[in-house]
Amino acid sequence: MTLLAFSRRSALAAALLVLAPATVLRCLSPAVSAQDTVRVAPGTVVVVESLPPEDPRTTGQRAQAEFERFRRLNLPEFRGKVFSGKSCPEPVGMNWCYWYDGGSLIAAELPTVVESRERLLGRLDSLGTAQPGDNWIGGQRVRYLIEAGRPLDALKVAEQCTAFGWWCDALAGIALHEAGRYAESESRYEKVLAAMGPRERCTWRDLTPYLDDDTRRQYIRHACGTAEREAFEARAWWFSRTRYGMAGNDSRTEHYSRLTYVEFLRDAASAHSRGFDESEREMTVRFGWNRRWARDGTSRGAPAEMPLGPDGRPQRYDPSLSINVIGQEATPAYRFIPPSEVLTSPASSDSTEWAVQLPPVVARYHPKYASRLLMLEHQQALFRRGDTALVVLAYDVSKVPGIAFSRLDGALVLTPGTRPSGQATTVRGIAPKGTMTVRAPWGPLLMSAEIAADSASTLVRARYGIRPPFAIGARVSLSDLLFYTPYGTFPATVEEALPHALATQKVRADQPIGIYWEAYNTNPVGERMTISLVIAPDDAEEPGRLGRAARALRLARGSSPVSVTIEDMSARGAPTSPRAVQLDISTLKPGDYLVQLEVDVAGQYVIRADRRITVVQP
Repeated sequence: MTLLAFSRRSALAAALLVLAPATVLRCLSPAVSAQDTVRVAPGTVVVVESLPPEDPRTTGQRAQAEFERFRRLNLPEFRGKVFSGKSCPEPVGMNWCYWYDGGSLIAAELPTVVESRERLLGRLDSLGTAQPGDNWIGGQRVRYLIEAGRPLDALKVAEQCTAFGWWCDALAGIALHEAGRYAESESRYEKVLAAMGPRERCTWRDLTPYLDDDTRRQYIRHACGTAEREAFEARAWWFSRTRYGMAGNDSRTEHYSRLTYVEFLRDAASAHSRGFDESEREMTVRFGWNRRWARDGTSRGAPAEMPLGPDGRPQRYDPSLSINVIGQEATPAYRFIPPSEVLTSPASSDSTEWAVQLPPVVARYHPKYASRLLMLEHQQALFRRGDTALVVLAYDVSKVPGIAFSRLDGALVLTPGTRPSGQATTVRGIAPKGTMTVRAPWGPLLMSAEIAADSASTLVRARYGIRPPFAIGARVSLSDLLFYTPYGTFPATVEEALPHALATQKVRADQPIGIYWEAYNTNPVGERMTISLVIAPDDAEEPGRLGRAARALRLARGSSPVSVTIEDMSARGAPTSPRAVQLDISTLKPGDYLVQLEVDVAGQYVIRADRRITVVQP
């Protein structure tokens, strides 16, 4: 007697069996279906034996692997430049190469792939309904719903989760993050961290994948779990945010979302056929998970020897495994964590140090609300109110393309730069051109001025350190200079000048310019003040503010295109002396200039303030 047994994956419909009389054909159900046709010789006895029902996770894993195989076989061809080997800009591990082109060179997936994913989701939904406590099924449901652009449906799955431990909160955290509800996401991930053991919590809090060499050396000086390291992490995440004037820390929830997505990939197939390893984990953590895929037009070919399957026999060659797959994370993607110079002294930073593509870019992040991150045309000035700094901002985004019909939200955020906190003015529904003010403790500050058009995924931003004009050891000090458009009278307060403040430091030579400032701690009885204003070319020979001031001082003692000297008296009955002048700059040619104010206080000492302007063609 001959005994033939088939695994549940056999296709009996494709089998033609001709057996001798009295042969017994023993088949395992559910391999046999009503559509299967088996030819047997007369007298053959067919015995169908039932198998135990397959567990939901195994069924789901088979369906998920088949979808990823189908995806690989239906990928669009990559049209950009492919890097590999010695030409790779950023090797990761032994088999991965990362490069950033900033563009969207990968075509959208085919409708057949979209339909296939929806069928997979339907299958996973039915399995998840039967097994709401299965970590793997719940994770894959959330994964593919996010991939399909349905984060709120993913959140519903997370809320139905009954898995043990922190997994359900992690699923909710990534779904909320993808939905743009960052404060809620942050709250869920705090629960995740609280439920973890010390070692696992250290792994999840680890910042080393994102840090440049200098910052990493500072970070690893402190052991995990210490107050010093936690303070470093809190500081790094606070300053790394792309948009300070928004609830929740989306940079931090992006980090935890990536770690959650890594868990999705551990025991599941992906578009890449190599199988998940630590190199893929590093890629995902540093740059985010892939949002699109393509084939590069080459293939690896079939291996000389096929690996063995569960039955101990060589597996059949799968042509989808030979496809070289290129993945693309969400773009444009910006530097994730600022450089060490910024984290060490944010209030001393300039706008260049906040450049989002400033090398080395160790890790990247694409905020959904900032597909376009643009420089804000503005003017800011700092004034003193006792122990408080009053910062005023005039801005203009009316000429920014693509946001004409969007609602605009504004934020002016100040922080001393010594801890993760700050003072902010946030306004929803602001005009395209206007002003904002905010108060903070007096001293050096980091300023972030932000105008957001969420419907256009556009953020227009200015971020850099500001500090009062230098007046070391002097009783009297100065505010910043505020440029305004003359309006027939001289402003007596900054509040009067602000509606007329220029929203730029670019000025036209054919239009007069007004300059407002304040002198602090002047003698209320009155004292002599000799005021000198000079506008001279600034060729940036000496870098930095001190260098520019020294150059302007030399020019002031010589000849300059525009200069004025006024003999004045300080304000009587008040310790603050506000002043304003109007200058004709029609003799200036287009170019960069330094405006320097010098005040000789009663012949005792001189205090200075300066500001750069650019003269443009009328």
